[in-house]
Amino acid sequence: MSMIDTHAHVFSAQSAFIANARYRPDYTACVEDYINILDDHGFDQGVLIQPSFLGTNNEEMLSAIAKFPDRLKGVAVLDPMVSPTELETLNAQGILGVRLNLFGLPCPDLRQKPWSSFLARLSQFDWQLELHAPPSFLIQLLPQLSPYDLDVVIDHFGRVDADLGIADPDYQQLLSQLDPRQHWVKVSGYYRLDHKQHLQPAIDAFHQLINCGMRERLVWGSDWPHTQYESQMSFSKALHNFETIVDNADLVKKIITENNARLFQF
Repeated sequence: MSMIDTHAHVFSAQSAFIANARYRPDYTACVEDYINILDDHGFDQGVLIQPSFLGTNNEEMLSAIAKFPDRLKGVAVLDPMVSPTELETLNAQGILGVRLNLFGLPCPDLRQKPWSSFLARLSQFDWQLELHAPPSFLIQLLPQLSPYDLDVVIDHFGRVDADLGIADPDYQQLLSQLDPRQHWVKVSGYYRLDHKQHLQPAIDAFHQLINCGMRERLVWGSDWPHTQYESQMSFSKALHNFETIVDNADLVKKIITENNARLFQF
């Protein structure tokens, strides 16, 4: 089966960053460089994730997908008031989901309009909803999403708090709420879970996810180009440390091929 990377970003130093961006990269991460990295590591396909600092302007990501439509798909950032017509257009352009990056933002009430209408439309397109948020937000949002027939993808292990670790009551509550019939977890971005980028918090979280019955619902992404960690990280290092975290070659292969392909419809 194909090897798939489910989490990467493209942008340029001249990108139109949103006014309240928490981070503004001063370099370019172009799609050609990303494809070369995939080739160098034997990966067949990748999923581009719209970075938060570009807001709802998905044009750079869409342009990248258009250059390599057989190899790339995307997860967009959209205004919940987006029209069904625009969703149809994006669907035809290789978009298969929406990301909510809630760091630095208040936790929304997804039971209220326009969110409720938006989520219903996503279900109609068989799209996924990707959540990048702290555990304290996730434990509020997952119950609100349970009525919808859509995959809910939790970014970066559920973003274990770097100070509290997996013993954090909110993280433990998150684990108790996981339902393998609806939820997926990206076991990626381990370096965002610990101030010194140690592997142990990710190892501990991984084992707890397995104990929660999520073996079939774990996916991996490189998080290339590792925004805010560029000088310490690389695709090779992210992949190697993922293999160390899982510590089971068969399960590593299953996640990167079978699980990734099933969620992202490759």
